[in-house]
Amino acid sequence: MDKTEAKFIRLTTQPIFKLLCLLSAPAIAGMLITAIYNAADSYFVSKINDSAVGSVGVIFSFMAIIQAFGFMCGHGAGNFMSRELGKKNYEDSGRLAVTGTVIAFLIGAVLAVSGLLFLDELALFLGSTPTILPYARDYLRYILIAAPFQTAALTLNNELRFQGNAKQGMVGIGFGALLNMGLDPVLISGVGLGVTGAGISTMVSQIISFFLLVFFTFRGGNMPMKLNRLSFARRYVREIFVGGVPSFGRQVIGSVATILLNYALKPYGDNAIAAMAVVSKVSMLLLSVIIGLGQGFQPVCGMNYGAKKYDRVLKAFYITTASSTAVLAVGAVIGLIFARPIVSLFASEEATVVIGERALRYQLIPAVFSSVYMIGSMMLQNLGKSFRATVMAVSRQGFVFMPLILLLPRLFGLTGALVAQPIADAVSFLIGVPMVASQLKELRALQKAQQDCA
Repeated sequence: MDKTEAKFIRLTTQPIFKLLCLLSAPAIAGMLITAIYNAADSYFVSKINDSAVGSVGVIFSFMAIIQAFGFMCGHGAGNFMSRELGKKNYEDSGRLAVTGTVIAFLIGAVLAVSGLLFLDELALFLGSTPTILPYARDYLRYILIAAPFQTAALTLNNELRFQGNAKQGMVGIGFGALLNMGLDPVLISGVGLGVTGAGISTMVSQIISFFLLVFFTFRGGNMPMKLNRLSFARRYVREIFVGGVPSFGRQVIGSVATILLNYALKPYGDNAIAAMAVVSKVSMLLLSVIIGLGQGFQPVCGMNYGAKKYDRVLKAFYITTASSTAVLAVGAVIGLIFARPIVSLFASEEATVVIGERALRYQLIPAVFSSVYMIGSMMLQNLGKSFRATVMAVSRQGFVFMPLILLLPRLFGLTGALVAQPIADAVSFLIGVPMVASQLKELRALQKAQQDCA
């Protein structure tokens, strides 16, 4: 029995709870390391001044666009791969893996060239103030150089995860993250490069992660990155783009929402922009656990759905959602109690800490409702329900948040800008629940029909 066949048997027969633990643990570790990795730049840059912190927050919205293409190609290829692996269709799975990675790299290259040609214009468009611009320019330059490697690395990480090898994806991304955290203090303070050092550190770590992940594709029964498998056949490209649209929409809308938030905060100065940059990084630490749980769920969901084991899909969803809700509840309580010291880790000026403390408390209040929405959206995308998954993906930061961030600051000033996201989270929960419930009903019907035929 080869490793690919053994992996299929494990994912479709092993007890669900044990399987989710085995797959979620490395995914959570990888997401946490990545979140800490993103927060590391803010932490070490905060030793310069809060305008420098603001530059990292401003550029983060563009990094989200880079990530959007990586997630689109990775989720589009990966979701299809997991379903086809469940059907033991290894040929198409291998071609999708290579094609998705190459497309991601090419898209990243286009972003890099375009951004470098219009560096200052891009930094200003993202929300830089005149005092933030010099720092943003220095940081953004190296983020752009690394863009092709970042998009391809994110695609590879997701493809490995959907094949049931989250551990290898975690090691690939995690090694780069740890390298970044090690290089940051050396280049920022030790060598005295400041924000430029943070950019170089991020660039080097992403390039190394890419090559490490390529190496892992040739191990553990994965689909290897052999360019002779590359195919731009219409059906492959369609699967990548259509299957990845929910992820792309989620990330791009999130990026646009962040840009709008930066514009809404501009009248309140660099402190407000820096404060929200800190809060977004801290919130991402908590959400990383939920995303990691969802990522452990996805290969189980996709492969068992492809194998028509609907009872296992349902059980995996219920366990993942309950676990996520418990994690969010505990995290929210801790964050509400220790909001000020948490924000103080990343901000040195009192005005930034005060705004950040308020914003963090506001965002944590509706956090406990996010698990059903987030895991449900992942399930819909994994099962190929692209339209419903896309609607859920763009609702939170698009349909709901954008009108709120344009309206509330006009009515309530800074407070309006700070509460827009929490309100959007609560409304999005109400939008998503009926869609998730409908899909669960459909799965139960398929399970019943299967039992009646047995």
